[in-house]
Amino acid sequence: MADKIKIVAGIKLRTDRPTLLTFRDLFRWVIWQFPRPEQKGLCGAVRPPIVDHDWIPAIIQTGNERVYVHAHQGETFATPELAIEFFNEDKKREKFS
Repeated sequence: MADKIKIVAGIKLRTDRPTLLTFRDLFRWVIWQFPRPEQKGLCGAVRPPIVDHDWIPAIIQTGNERVYVHAHQGETFATPELAIEFFNEDKKREKFS
């Protein structure tokens, strides 16, 4: 199990699937959401409180204050807008698989 976890700013993130966290878990992180529905939430991105750390794609469920952090995909992005493009690329991969 240890190889399926990485720790970023004190938060354990799964490396094999999205990590479900709460707003409370991420209270020191920046949570950015874009008003586009995605996987029963809004597409978005999160960034830990680390200087110059990039954004990680995430699905934000504001109603129940949950965040599915997509750290398992292994890529981070310079801006939250670029991070949400991950979901567009993911849909393209599914379409052609």
